[in-house]
Amino acid sequence: MSNTNQNLLNQVIDANVMATIMESLATVQAALPDSTLTPEQCSSLNAISVDNKVFAEEVLNEMDTNPLAAVNATYNRDYLANDLQLFEQGETIETRLMDLLQRVRDLKRMAGHESYGMATGAYGMIEVMARTGVPGAQASYDRLKVRYAGQGGRNPTPPLQE
Repeated sequence: MSNTNQNLLNQVIDANVMATIMESLATVQAALPDSTLTPEQCSSLNAISVDNKVFAEEVLNEMDTNPLAAVNATYNRDYLANDLQLFEQGETIETRLMDLLQRVRDLKRMAGHESYGMATGAYGMIEVMARTGVPGAQASYDRLKVRYAGQGGRNPTPPLQE
C-alpha cells in the first residue's frame, strides 16, 4: 500500500480558471475547419506517412519549378499546397494537444491514486471501528462495504457483541 500521507497534489482548479480552460478549448474547436469523418471515411481515407508527405512536397516543388510538371488543369497546385499546409498545421496542433492531454492524464492519475488510496485507508479504519463497536461506525461500514461485495477476500469479522 502506498503512503496515504503522501499527497503529490493538494489543489483544485479554480472555477473561473476551469471556465477559461473550457472556453479556450471551445475557441480552438470552433476555429478548426469542419473535419468530422464517418467511420466509413476513416477506413477509406489514407493516412500520410513521412515518406508520402515528402513526396507530396516534392511534387509541389516540381509543379512550381518545372513548367512541364504544371498539371494544374488536372491537379490544382493551390489545393495541394493548402492540403500540405493544413496537414502541417494539424501536426503542430496535435503535438501540443498530445502534450496537454498527457499532462491532464498524469493529473488524473495522481489525483485518482491519492483519492482512492486515502479512501481505502479511511474505509479500513471505519471497518475496524465497526468491528470494535464504535457508535455510528457500523452504518458507515455497511454503506461502504458494497464496493467490495463479491470480490472474494477474507470474510468480514462481525462486530463485537456486548
